[in-house]
Amino acid sequence: MGDPTHIIELIDQMLEETEDRPDLQQKIFDLRDALLQAQQSAQQYNLKIKALEETIRQLKMPAHRIGTVLGPGQDELYRLNVGGTEYQAAVSPEILEQGPLNVGDQVAVNEGFVAISRLPRPEQGPLVRVVCQLEDGQWLVGGGTGNSEFMVMPGEGIATDALKEGDEVILDPTQKVMLRQCPKRESKMPVDDEFSTVSWKQVGGQEKVIEEVRKVIEYPILHQEIINKMDYRLPKGFLFYGPPGCGKTLIGKAILSDIIAKLGEKGKGQKELQGRFIYVKGPEILNMWLGESERKVREIFQKAREYKKQGQFPFIFIDEAESVLGTRQATRVNNISNTLVPMFCAEMDGIQSVSDTVVILATNRPDLIDPAILRPGRIDRKIKVGRPDRKSCEAILKIYLKKDLPIEAKNRAGMIEPFLDKLFRRTPDQEALHLTLRNGEIKKLFWKDFISGAILEGIVLRAKERSIERAIAGEPLMMKVDDLTEALKTEFEENHILPSDSNMEDWLQLLDFDPKNVMRLRRPNDSDQAASKTMSRSII
Repeated sequence: MGDPTHIIELIDQMLEETEDRPDLQQKIFDLRDALLQAQQSAQQYNLKIKALEETIRQLKMPAHRIGTVLGPGQDELYRLNVGGTEYQAAVSPEILEQGPLNVGDQVAVNEGFVAISRLPRPEQGPLVRVVCQLEDGQWLVGGGTGNSEFMVMPGEGIATDALKEGDEVILDPTQKVMLRQCPKRESKMPVDDEFSTVSWKQVGGQEKVIEEVRKVIEYPILHQEIINKMDYRLPKGFLFYGPPGCGKTLIGKAILSDIIAKLGEKGKGQKELQGRFIYVKGPEILNMWLGESERKVREIFQKAREYKKQGQFPFIFIDEAESVLGTRQATRVNNISNTLVPMFCAEMDGIQSVSDTVVILATNRPDLIDPAILRPGRIDRKIKVGRPDRKSCEAILKIYLKKDLPIEAKNRAGMIEPFLDKLFRRTPDQEALHLTLRNGEIKKLFWKDFISGAILEGIVLRAKERSIERAIAGEPLMMKVDDLTEALKTEFEENHILPSDSNMEDWLQLLDFDPKNVMRLRRPNDSDQAASKTMSRSII
């Protein structure tokens, strides 16, 4: 009798029976509308009541623990790790209907430690690196919590055949099972490991350096028998030091090209030998986070070892080495260098000779590199790459002024000699610094004292730009002698080649002057130049 539909039917019947009484029908209509509104409100309240009841039910339910399956146990039980503690737990039959549980699966565990539902495997977890595989099928990994090594087992579906030392894997939250292997991430360290052939012909004006390096490199390749009889220990590393822009990196690439060529000639008929030039910028190794700088050093030498296993010849070239291997007491990053230098020394001690891996450090300030790096047995050869003299400048210019270049003179000598006369002139307008030494001597430095191969290349580029501008304006395409001399003046006067007052001490080191022997230094001014010109006219 209380059914809403039955009540509506009774009201409709009353309306039919009271057709002759309109006033009564209006009251019945009002009653029906009020009843319908009450029914709608009741339905809304019922929905709210059900939602509240569901919320209360969930609040009263206990939280389920999450466990990791470690494998089958005894008596049809499963071994689970829940919160770092291992249990032998029963599994709900509903779970096993979907298939057996595998190592690494995640399950929800109730208060009685019974697995009641299967959960999806987590996408995140502790990240560790593989150290090695053990005989019992487990794996030794490191780099997790506490940065220690511990044993784990591979989860179902992980390709253990493809795992090797150094690979990164994700563990379950209990750090007992490897869930999946991480794809190799690209190193953010600017390491250029490509190799481009550079011949000695491309290195101009460093004959002494080239000869000294070639002997050390070629001896173990061409005269191995003689070296073995003399029980001679070959060097493992080189230090190239000298002013910037004088060809230290270019010489390093030429060395590797020479090694590859000599080894290729020695092993004719065999597989062509490939070289890898691992170029590292020293400042980019430094990292504020503990252990990151050391990890980058390990990765550099690990990359070299991998290339060696592949039959390639690795060649490590670290530019601006003083920034990362500086003296541990004097450097501003003292706490980093205190661990970086020993790490680098340990990696260097693992290299046998140049036949294994060649390591070259390049620096403008060898006095800032830690002595532990430069001792015999690590970096054995210290080779200075100095500024070019007139003959060396001529050799460098011939590299950039190619024979087929349209020039004003009949030959390249007609272009180069006037330029060199201008460059090596000791005139007042080319004075750069005045040094007062402790013995009272006044030393004047000119443009020629600051020249380098990189500056000569820039001068030639400026001269080419002038020639191109004239050709675009309608004149014949031709480089003139004036283009080189004007480019020289522009390079020194407008391009800030000369040192600033804030780093004079560093420039003195680059110019082979000990700052302790220099009492005063200053730039020449207009009065100095006027006095020099007057003195010259008086002498004449």
